[in-house]
Amino acid sequence: MPMPQSGASEKGADVALAIDAMQVGLDGKIDIAVLVTGDGDFVPLVRALMKQGIRVMAAYFEYKHGEHNAFINERLLNVCNYALNINEMEKDKDFKAIFKGLFRKSDDHKSPESKTNG
Repeated sequence: MPMPQSGASEKGADVALAIDAMQVGLDGKIDIAVLVTGDGDFVPLVRALMKQGIRVMAAYFEYKHGEHNAFINERLLNVCNYALNINEMEKDKDFKAIFKGLFRKSDDHKSPESKTNG
């Protein structure tokens, strides 16, 4: 989906995303929408998509680190068909390897040029 031009406000980006998601839903191109957010401003989008028969998952991060924290808005959590707390995957032994592969630090991955034959 196209993103709003740089310099647009956060609300402008939210609106543009919602319009794009709704258009894709109205075109019948998706069966499920995955929103990677915890922002309660997306509740009307979720409801509109669900009226079109589209299931909605909220994938979100929930953590506290110093002064920074992330969470999902309770209204958004309650309105979605599915919810996935991405941080919980890190603790689940079945997902630990997948999680590490998805969220590895750039220095965890060596480029082929740095490997030596030995």
